[in-house]
Amino acid sequence: MRTTAQGGTAHSVSVIISAMYTTHHLQKMVAVSQQLGSEDIVVAAASHLIPEIPTPVRAKTRMVPVEPEQQINPFSGRALAASHARGAVLQFLGEDRFYSAMELRRFLFPIVHGRVQVLLSCEGRRHHRSRMTMPLDSLILFFHELFGRTDLGTASLFGTPHAITQIALRRISSELLQHPAHALYQWMKTGARIGVQQVEPMRDTLPYNPQLYGATQGECSFFEKAVIREQMDFAASLPHRNGLTDGGRRREELFQEPIPERVQPRQTVEKGSRLSVIIPARNEARTIEAVIREVKLLNPLEVIVVVNGSQDSTAAKARACGAVIVEFAHPLGVDSGRAVGASLAAGEILLFVDADFVLPAQDLYPFVLGCQQGIDLALNDQSAFFESHSGNVVVAARQALNLVADRKDLGTGSMLAVPFALRKEAFASLDWSLLACPPLAQMAALTAGLRVELVHAVDSFSLNRFRPEKHLAKRGHSPAVAQMLGDHMEAFHYWSKQYRGGNPK
Repeated sequence: MRTTAQGGTAHSVSVIISAMYTTHHLQKMVAVSQQLGSEDIVVAAASHLIPEIPTPVRAKTRMVPVEPEQQINPFSGRALAASHARGAVLQFLGEDRFYSAMELRRFLFPIVHGRVQVLLSCEGRRHHRSRMTMPLDSLILFFHELFGRTDLGTASLFGTPHAITQIALRRISSELLQHPAHALYQWMKTGARIGVQQVEPMRDTLPYNPQLYGATQGECSFFEKAVIREQMDFAASLPHRNGLTDGGRRREELFQEPIPERVQPRQTVEKGSRLSVIIPARNEARTIEAVIREVKLLNPLEVIVVVNGSQDSTAAKARACGAVIVEFAHPLGVDSGRAVGASLAAGEILLFVDADFVLPAQDLYPFVLGCQQGIDLALNDQSAFFESHSGNVVVAARQALNLVADRKDLGTGSMLAVPFALRKEAFASLDWSLLACPPLAQMAALTAGLRVELVHAVDSFSLNRFRPEKHLAKRGHSPAVAQMLGDHMEAFHYWSKQYRGGNPK
């Protein structure tokens, strides 16, 4: 294929087709590539599959074998094939979609005409990615948000088709293509022009490929796990919080205050499990009494209110309601009161609520009940309340964390959202200070093998008090969003240390 670009320069296109797990798609894809007029069709095929490829297909293409030790990475074949490609533009086709020659020709238009140097794809309105791949979108959105490239949406080098120029490839070397997240970031750093083009797959023509995509709804497929590994290797190469704010946390001071006297044990809740309720509070005099009245309907052993940096009567009102008060003159930082309260709690089950809005006892009890029935960490299922927030990067980060921890079934469930409850005995093996950073605490619980489940749905999302100083920004991320993105970076670093010894590729 030769196409005239701006300035009259002819661009030849090499088509690179992956065949790492199946060869069923090759004949059709080679035929489409020939319709494009490409004179250079390169097939990156697993070495053991090459004998299965029909002779006519082999005659029309150049074969690049991928040896067994390289096949653990589904992207390694792309890197090998790219080093053999002759065209000025390299178009990559995968094993999961078929496209017509007309659609691919339209897709290539921006790159062959010199408008971009790296071209990613997104599916058009008529076709949407299956539910199986949607969680991967959340991970991709998270990293694009970190680097200010929200214009890329969910497009990435993980998916196909995509195309790059030889000029762009020389900036990073073809070898880096086996690590798509690293490659795209390097192009961002070097100022390469990166664009996204919609492309429509042919209807009802999904190739059968269980090696890549065969998985039940609640588990990760081989392809998803490969993307997660690559993204986490990339995350491990970044700074701890990637320069994002920590929400003013004073983690080193959390456990320096003396332990207060406890109230006398009261009547236990069902089945003998003693309940402690932890409520961080700062300037919440308007709501604290109503919050305590509601949680007392659960008949807890104690209600611990961690008052930090308050300048109103929050502490006095909470004390008058019979709560145990742990008071700091200065703010501890977002969520840090949870860690302090948990470290002091005497109950077998710890229930966490916020002080700025009131939740009815009937919406709190299921979390306590879940822990009584053996769940170590009982989370709030807010998925039904996020339908209008599909582009929210914090929602995406929550889903990404569970995906990385191989708990796709948890969806967007997060310790960021109250109410949640945990069994003290199960969590005691971890560090209570982790609770100051909820995503980090959740990742620690998941990687430690604690039983984590969604137990009830409470719309606390819309009840959070709007605070302009936290939720608004003149440019970039608001302080609240920056802090939560940084929290998830901490969680990803924790995962990397647990499973990769802190040593990315």
